Amino acid sequence: MKLKKLIDNIVVLCAATALFSACSLNIPPADLYSDPDAIVSVGNARSLLTSAYIAYPHNEYELSVLGPDFCPTSLTGKDMSLKNLYQWQDNAISSFSELMWLDFYNTIAICNVLLERMQNVIVENEIDAAEKEKIISEANMLQALCYFNLLRLFAPAYDKNPKADGIILKTRVGVEFPKRSSIADCTDFIRNLLVEAVKVSGKSERNGWLSQTAGYYILSELEMYAGNYRAAAEYAEKVIEKAKDGWFTENGYARLWEQASCEERIFAFFISAPIYTGLQYDVKEGDYLMVSPKVVFDEADYRKKYALYPFEMEGSERALLGKYNKNNKDGKENTYLNTFRYAGAYYLAAEAYSRLDGQSAKALSTINHYLELCGAEPLAGDLQGKELTKRILAEKLKEFVGEGVAFFDCKRTHDQLQRWSRWGTQQESLVRSGDYRWTFPIPASEYKFNGQVTQNEGWPIDRNK
Repeated sequence: MKLKKLIDNIVVLCAATALFSACSLNIPPADLYSDPDAIVSVGNARSLLTSAYIAYPHNEYELSVLGPDFCPTSLTGKDMSLKNLYQWQDNAISSFSELMWLDFYNTIAICNVLLERMQNVIVENEIDAAEKEKIISEANMLQALCYFNLLRLFAPAYDKNPKADGIILKTRVGVEFPKRSSIADCTDFIRNLLVEAVKVSGKSERNGWLSQTAGYYILSELEMYAGNYRAAAEYAEKVIEKAKDGWFTENGYARLWEQASCEERIFAFFISAPIYTGLQYDVKEGDYLMVSPKVVFDEADYRKKYALYPFEMEGSERALLGKYNKNNKDGKENTYLNTFRYAGAYYLAAEAYSRLDGQSAKALSTINHYLELCGAEPLAGDLQGKELTKRILAEKLKEFVGEGVAFFDCKRTHDQLQRWSRWGTQQESLVRSGDYRWTFPIPASEYKFNGQVTQNEGWPIDRNK
């Protein structure tokens, strides 16, 4: 028991130390969490859960660089690390993957510490009991989200071979050296966490807490990932039924990029540090990257005003990324990082229907309803099958450009990825669907001490590193 307590203390103290050096939120000191008997109230438990939210890594910008969102500008070469990431250089991907692996598992560790100690939390009334139930639900949901992102980054696409190695599942606090579970087993594990979590009903009063609706959204994405399209559609519909058409207005869309809470958000991480600052070279000279030429909005589409930032570079107007990047240029703070929003459920439902026999009409009515609310041209009524799916995903890229969503869609659908020349005038290279780099390498920090961990195909392994 003494060894177990010592391991617990090390895990929590390491996690907390990293957190407190990186944020300025009023979080209780690390000593509070090094004592297994410290978490005895819902207030303490909520504080530790807040630490987990803060620890969650944000890779949206880097995944947008790797994805189809951007193309180079005349300034790209001034940041070689960014250029190498855009060009899918092995070393750049390896460095990025090392950080993601450690940070996601750090967040999972904090969730596991919290869940182990929830049995000691005393409730004195119905309000406390409901809060305790919600904290457990959120902790399960947050670690499910971590596992899902790890799986999508560090394992091959589900349909290639569900029995292939997925990721490491850690179900308890402490030191352990397990093998990688199969992709199918990992998916089942994540699904079970989410199904349990969504049993807790109710809507969060704040954008920064996960809710039942967020759980349904993740479940829809998970079933889409696993090719269970009917289930993906059903979960997406559970989200859509909570949405109101009145939210999808220009004012509503603008609020997504403002500091205030917003009804069109399902969940957004509260952030205290600057984001997307790496995209800008200089306020006057412009950005290292601009939006891909494949992202073209209709003139009447109100999203264009906020998704794109017109800016003159080398004598021509370029479409730089708007959203958080525009706020940085305008001297405005980014308070929320949008993670799930109701608009995404329309794309999930529409794609799922497009992949089901006889459901093309339903797919079209779903996506066109949302596009018309945005002032965009609806998709042609005769589209069906693979062509319809392709067009829905093209619209989804426009919706979430620069938000790190399209990378996962490209990997899941085995799409080829164009790497553009300057200003996107022509294709410079092509990352093919079978390229080993779609599946990130297991970091040396993991396999050096865990002899049971396998490396992904195409990546070297040096246990002496």
